[in-house]
Amino acid sequence: MLEAFNTHRSLLFGIAYRMLGRVSEAEDMVQEVWLRWQKQDAAALESPKAWLVAATTRLCIDQLRAARREREEYYGVWLPEPLMPVTESDPGRAAELADSLSMAFMLMLESLGPAERAVFLLREVFGYNYAETAAIVGKSEANCRQIVRRAKERLELQPKAPPAPPTEQARKLVDEFMAAAASGEMERVLALLTEESAVLSDGGGKVKAAGRAILGADHVSRFLLGIWPRFMAGVDVRPAAINGSAGVIVGKAGRVDYALAFELAGDRVRAIYIVCNPDKLRHLSPAG
Repeated sequence: MLEAFNTHRSLLFGIAYRMLGRVSEAEDMVQEVWLRWQKQDAAALESPKAWLVAATTRLCIDQLRAARREREEYYGVWLPEPLMPVTESDPGRAAELADSLSMAFMLMLESLGPAERAVFLLREVFGYNYAETAAIVGKSEANCRQIVRRAKERLELQPKAPPAPPTEQARKLVDEFMAAAASGEMERVLALLTEESAVLSDGGGKVKAAGRAILGADHVSRFLLGIWPRFMAGVDVRPAAINGSAGVIVGKAGRVDYALAFELAGDRVRAIYIVCNPDKLRHLSPAG
């Protein structure tokens, strides 16, 4: 039973993380599925994978419904917990799914209800057909088709970014941007931003962060130059792949204080996602 579970463990975590947006909760969900799996008669199951995926998805739907009020009352901008590195072990599969791990994609998923989110992910990200998806979520195939159609229409209304994996070129652009911000020179920063650039920072009310998105190159540059002297004083900065994109981890004495993921458009920065809620960074520390 352990071998069958471990074979699909990364898939289960991938589903749970995309459903919940939190590494810790996704790990808890996988653990709960493991406990339930041990009580099953594996020999009597036609497909262990189907059972495991269905159990994970249904538990995540229940978890999202229970946490709805918490999400609605969350202070400021909500961002998913940073994920590094990509969870899928197969490099080809990891590249294929990288765009469905991006901060932009995860944020778009927040506009969907729990069941909608599950149907959309199973069908559009993990490639399940409508009959399989319907069986997992307990809805009709026709209903699932409607859900996917409506979800696509809703997501089409929001800006979408093509995946920008952390290539050497992407890392160099991030390094260049960090140096420009540290210089304090407005023109250097503006030259590296797209006109419609944005900064989204998530402090969760636990630490100081912008309570809303900062939009537009001028506002973004002024905001970053204003916080940079305090933000980067006496800290260690190391490059990292965050949710499939180039980023940096900022902290000191082994503690992670900020995780920055950069959304790039060619040779410019389109968005910066700053996670500074300590609850969402705990798993990145050595102890975590």
